[in-house]
Amino acid sequence: MPNPPGPALKHDLTGIWVGPLKVEMGPFPAMTPAGEAKFKLNKPIARASDRVAQLVPNNDPFAICDPLGFPRDLLNHTLSSRGGIWFQPTSNRMLILFEQQRVWREVFTDGSPLPEKVDAPGAPDSRFYGYSVGHWEGDNVFVIDTTGVDPRSWIDEMGHPHTSAAKLQERWTRLDQYNLEATVTVDDPKYYTQPFQLMKTDYYWMKNQDVQEELCIASDAIEYRDKLANPSGWGAGGTPPK
Repeated sequence: MPNPPGPALKHDLTGIWVGPLKVEMGPFPAMTPAGEAKFKLNKPIARASDRVAQLVPNNDPFAICDPLGFPRDLLNHTLSSRGGIWFQPTSNRMLILFEQQRVWREVFTDGSPLPEKVDAPGAPDSRFYGYSVGHWEGDNVFVIDTTGVDPRSWIDEMGHPHTSAAKLQERWTRLDQYNLEATVTVDDPKYYTQPFQLMKTDYYWMKNQDVQEELCIASDAIEYRDKLANPSGWGAGGTPPK
């Protein structure tokens, strides 16, 4: 591809991007007592790069193939450090499709309002990928506001929790023809003492515009657990080998 790249296209993210690259997480603010108590209950799955294999007891939703949810789906680190993300605009929404778990999000661009609350009488149910609306800011920044995210998901791989009332904002900035920058901020006063930037990361244009099938298959996870974790004697809480 041309180097240096050409200028950013105006009001256009269409296509497949690979990432995340150069991920910066946090810094995280102090948590409220409720947030701290919830955070202590979450035990993440070990990463492939960790010294101890993935047999350490955990309650990571991904270990049993539950949806990653938003915004954790932007990281894609559980299986691979990079995954495809595909932006496809339609007449009244932006579709965002993910290589990881083959899921998609709908970001309405027609002025639709976000729900004022979820999981309450007369209100919609929370969703793993929430409810999202988006708009362009200037020529090359697409802003997405999201709320109503199912609280069973985590906002990152460390197990930081969120409530269904959390307000999240993404800013997707197309820097040039081939580089895309993303930031995510979180405002969840029940669990965090102040709003904060959760992540800042980059995505790069995928040359062949093709995505692989990256699925979490529940039967494979169960087989792995039953053949390795349970017979080892420490998958249920024992001491892992050194």
